[in-house]
Amino acid sequence: MLINHLPNSTVVEKCLCLLKLENFRDPYLDHGAKKLLSGKAILLFVEAFLHQRGSLWDLEENLKAKDNLQELTELEGIHSSTLYRKLEKLPTSLLQDTAIKLFSQIDCHYTQKVSTLEAGRLSVIDSTEISLPEKAGEWAYSSKTKNGVKIHLKLAVLDEKTYYPEEAILSTTGVADKEVSIDLVVDRHATYVMDRGYINYSHFHNWIERKINFVVRVKGNSRTQLLTEHSVPSNSRIVRDAEVEINDIKNDRKFPLRLVEFLDEKDNKFRILTTRRDLSAEQVAEIYRMRWKIELFFKWVKQHLKLVKLYNHKPAAVWNQLWLAMIAYGISELIKIETGTKRSTWQVLKLLRFYWHDSWDQFIQALNRKPTRPSKGRRKKGKPGRPRKYPKKMKTVQIIHVN
Repeated sequence: MLINHLPNSTVVEKCLCLLKLENFRDPYLDHGAKKLLSGKAILLFVEAFLHQRGSLWDLEENLKAKDNLQELTELEGIHSSTLYRKLEKLPTSLLQDTAIKLFSQIDCHYTQKVSTLEAGRLSVIDSTEISLPEKAGEWAYSSKTKNGVKIHLKLAVLDEKTYYPEEAILSTTGVADKEVSIDLVVDRHATYVMDRGYINYSHFHNWIERKINFVVRVKGNSRTQLLTEHSVPSNSRIVRDAEVEINDIKNDRKFPLRLVEFLDEKDNKFRILTTRRDLSAEQVAEIYRMRWKIELFFKWVKQHLKLVKLYNHKPAAVWNQLWLAMIAYGISELIKIETGTKRSTWQVLKLLRFYWHDSWDQFIQALNRKPTRPSKGRRKKGKPGRPRKYPKKMKTVQIIHVN
């Protein structure tokens, strides 16, 4: 495994050396730079995202306090204002390539694992927004109440517990999700799962022509022409299973799709259009339920990698910070994969933080440590004697507390 061939001894060195950027120097962007070259800066910022460092001042002080981080970056100290300016100058294309390479390494590992889902491999597509300040974020203006950027993500889902990012596209919040979907829906070996933000009949027809399977939720008032109605089980939550005709008015064409309507646990009604006619209606509903995995991923990244409050709100700096967060996630997932642990990615990240400046062997021992006493949970003990016939009478409690 890749991680075992790294010569460094501490956890921080093992993790950051996965990027192989410690000696990187951009010939244009680093022109005139004496200390903080792009490679060193990327390592510092990735380290900061992994630890959720609250400000650039925290980065500055952390570098001063940690000898092994100084040795790795060959920096004894750097001012927070320098870090602020460097965020804008980092090569965005390099950060994007690095994140996608990490995604590819993760995918190479999991492609050996056969999907346990009856529908096969799923690719869930959705986006999440990161808000920007009113003044500093005017360059990403969306409405009177909102400035922000988006991460458009394609998430591979192999089973209930195995899901990971395959590809990401960044934009301002003014870009509609359906405008980006044409660049994310390309693989014929997966079934794409999308929400109502991706309704575009022209795209649907294009995907059908390219033999790409999809499951897309449509609005309750979406007009469809009923062709044939299929019977549905009386004891299931499936409301309708039918073949319908879609009218693409803009391109003056019509084409058939399968319509499945079902109720969730709270009796909310969902209408799904799909090309998967080989599955039962219950299986189609289950495919759409897997869309929730991408919401869990976005929540994970925002909560654990400090993606809500950014260090710098200028355009280039914002794009760079989004890619740095994706890189930080990729490192956490790769460490989980290459150590062979059964712990969750969040548990791995927490242990990385605990043992960040300790030896790699200590981290591995902690990762593989078994509970000292396996707990079966608190057990209720049966009370002896006969059950109480009358309710217990309580007396008024009078307490005066005097300091």
